[in-house]
Amino acid sequence: MIETYKPQFTHKDWIDNQDRVQAGGEDGLNRRFHLLEAEFAGLAEKQINPIIASLGTPTSHLTLTPALVSYTDAGTEVPPWSQRIDTVAKPTGAQQAHGFMNVVLPDGALVQSLLVTGSNLSGTGTLRVALVGVDIRIGGGTGFLVESTTLGTPVEPQSEVKISNDSHRYYLTVDVEGAEADKSVTVFCVQLAYQ
Repeated sequence: MIETYKPQFTHKDWIDNQDRVQAGGEDGLNRRFHLLEAEFAGLAEKQINPIIASLGTPTSHLTLTPALVSYTDAGTEVPPWSQRIDTVAKPTGAQQAHGFMNVVLPDGALVQSLLVTGSNLSGTGTLRVALVGVDIRIGGGTGFLVESTTLGTPVEPQSEVKISNDSHRYYLTVDVEGAEADKSVTVFCVQLAYQ
């Protein structure tokens, strides 16, 4: 709780032609200015800074309906998701599905969590959604920044993830592997929380 402000410094007026103003001493300018410094320091420490800290940086959300692009890997077609208007689903009879989509976050944003919603009725399949950062230079490195294998629970990054649009581009990968062919796996929403 933030303390109520109680002023500590009071100024005792000097009287013309009676008080002698001086730098040192109990009533000197130096002492009075140091008391003012202490007053401002206490005000900052006990009132202003706690209020600023309590305000914090608001959390924003980027909420995405998956619109996944299929791709090839080394010239071989990778099994794609079945795209619906507001969700993606593993095709019936398939044990896997793969896709990716571009993501744009504000420069300098700190990623707080990744949330995936949908359903995984396959008892054996692993659904994995990841935010990937790629260096914009050809041949630059790729890194998984935060990934989730659970539905309905936000997952925090293992280390700080700061978006740097001047040097990186970002996308989501959405993969399911080892799923039962006759059981459905769907992804309804992917949400990134950031500050």
